[in-house]
Amino acid sequence: MSPPIRIAMLGFSEFERQTLGSFFRLTLDRKYRYEAVLQLADSDYIVADADHAATVQLVAATDRLSEALFIGIHPPAGALAWMKRPIDPLHVIRELDALVLQGQAHEPVIEKRRAGPGQPRKQPPGPNALLVDDSAIALRFLQSRLAPWGLRCDTATTSGKALEWLSVKDYDIVFLDVELGQSSAMDGLGLCQRIKRIRDAGAMASTSVIMVSAHHAEVDRVQGSLAGCDGYLGKPLQGAELARLLSRQGLMPTKT
Repeated sequence: MSPPIRIAMLGFSEFERQTLGSFFRLTLDRKYRYEAVLQLADSDYIVADADHAATVQLVAATDRLSEALFIGIHPPAGALAWMKRPIDPLHVIRELDALVLQGQAHEPVIEKRRAGPGQPRKQPPGPNALLVDDSAIALRFLQSRLAPWGLRCDTATTSGKALEWLSVKDYDIVFLDVELGQSSAMDGLGLCQRIKRIRDAGAMASTSVIMVSAHHAEVDRVQGSLAGCDGYLGKPLQGAELARLLSRQGLMPTKT
């Protein structure tokens, strides 16, 4: 069994620290097990009070914004993980799981801290795409529609698997279904927001995010835009709409 992931809790009251520590005890039999540590230098990740200015400054000064889950209403610019109060145990664990899976966008943080530099990101010749949908049928259909454009596609049926792919590869385009089912910690909008935070932090700057959904009324498209997506496609996919979007991405069909 792998060692527990060490979490420093910064800026919270004693009551909140004890509460968070009790959450970690719920993870003893999980793939990702968490334990609280006292020193920032001993930690793999951080849970920080976003409303405690000195704590936010400390995390930023130690260049660990990408390794921190902030709780509160004032997360700093560049934060990858953030949630509001009240502190919900399942929400905290889901966010930490997603942060670990994302692996600081380049390489697993824990491996880097404990075992030295990690392996470089695998980068196949582009263009390449990540397709995220909880329906295997929808994934196969979208993959078939993208084949004439020469896109090399990886697929994921959950937000967790998508984050695993994003931690080891760079993608030109990510296609996200809005509804990812109960097996996912995040829906497509939440995953889009996570990718946007990664881009804002300086990684994956060239990655476009396209939402794909059966819900494509104007209000749905606005929600996608607010989540940070670069385009929105309705289901069932219309060939002309897909072609226009891919052309705007600078792609040309390789097959007729």
